[in-house]
Amino acid sequence: MIRDEKTFSLFLTITILLSCKVLHAQTVSVGGMVGNPLGLTMRWPVKQGRALDAGFGPDYFGSPRLQLDYVYEFRVFNSTSFDEYAGPGLAIAFAKGMNAFYTREFHRESFASEEDNGFGIGARAIFGMDFRPAGSPLDLFLETGPMFPASRNFDIDIDAALGFRYKL
Repeated sequence: MIRDEKTFSLFLTITILLSCKVLHAQTVSVGGMVGNPLGLTMRWPVKQGRALDAGFGPDYFGSPRLQLDYVYEFRVFNSTSFDEYAGPGLAIAFAKGMNAFYTREFHRESFASEEDNGFGIGARAIFGMDFRPAGSPLDLFLETGPMFPASRNFDIDIDAALGFRYKL
């Protein structure tokens, strides 16, 4: 059993990257993202206009967090450089999360606390936009949407991320 978070992250990253060969690496895109979660991202096209998006990294919901979305790609703007996507997803948290709020109290402008919420699972609905420069293997994206944690207190959180993927 892997107990160290860094060892687990490294193990998962290596496993995912090695699986690219099995999953026809010429169609897989890998990259990084800033947001929820902060970390690695991958996209596997499963058929025309549909893909699986995965994200892995630390997050408020739990650290590390793994998410998997099944997205439908479409073109609202009829552009060859921009694609939009939307779809349902799942987020799984494995350990501690970080809660932060900001205050203007004297000598304390911000406060953050760690909460060990254990295992968590939640449903997501994601909406995003990809920008692909012509002839480039680089893909820039911006996505957002609600997440509904189901294993703890039921509430609605907002996920958002900005990132890039490089087509292998």
